[in-house]
Amino acid sequence: MREPNFSESQLQQAVNTAIIRQIFEQFGVWSLAQVPSLTAEFDLGWDTAFSLPWLPMANLPHDDDEGANLFIQYKLAFELTSPGANEWKSWASSYFRFKIPHSTRDASGAFVDDYHQWDRLKALADKSYPTFYAVNHTLSKTELRRALQAGDLLSCTPSLDVRKVGNAHKFVTFTATSSIFVLHSEKEEAQKLSLAKLLDSRADTRPTTLRASTESLRVALQAVGEQAKEIDDDWKQDLARIDASILNARSRETPAWLQHLALASFVQRHVGAELLWVPKPR
Repeated sequence: MREPNFSESQLQQAVNTAIIRQIFEQFGVWSLAQVPSLTAEFDLGWDTAFSLPWLPMANLPHDDDEGANLFIQYKLAFELTSPGANEWKSWASSYFRFKIPHSTRDASGAFVDDYHQWDRLKALADKSYPTFYAVNHTLSKTELRRALQAGDLLSCTPSLDVRKVGNAHKFVTFTATSSIFVLHSEKEEAQKLSLAKLLDSRADTRPTTLRASTESLRVALQAVGEQAKEIDDDWKQDLARIDASILNARSRETPAWLQHLALASFVQRHVGAELLWVPKPR
């Protein structure tokens, strides 16, 4: 078994940096990565979280999760190169493997698998929040650094969507060229995703009506203004002005396209991003 020459913390630092960089390049916003202490991480279940109101699941969790809506747990994968490895039959070649539960000791001192972290992540995923395991694609710190500097790290980093996993598993395996993860003990497969695509506001969205998506965004932006301490007064005042003059017009129901234009202007000013929505045909 071959091990990476860098730590899980090094992977976390590199990928968080790449995420912040992509958010700034795409939206013009410097986003803060929420990184809890080791003690808090045990209760929360995640290593890093972000508050990104333009994601498909934009409404925010309760305060226990730092007001975030994207959650990442980092894992280090090791490479197994021997045909005698337990999961070799799934790949018939060298493969990467990471372990979901932590090893801990029970009351008798014996080692047991602790799924507490998994349970917390799965609870968030079951509420439809984007929740992922992110894992190294290489064993070399030099290659990790090269991918970060080239702007390719998020495309290289294999990511497992916890929302797509049905059962608790001990190990997850994949190869450098595979399009899927295989989860063990009882075999289950899940798509291998790219963090770069996850951060795109137009990725992985479901068709919806223009009015419904506009209202969802309005509620999300209002929640951001109420919960985020760094939001300035202009945010709240501009959103209140939209509510009063357009969204709550009393004479007749405001056309969906006019609601869209109002919020598109708001997001362009405060977030620096364009809104591109395609209404679902009726």
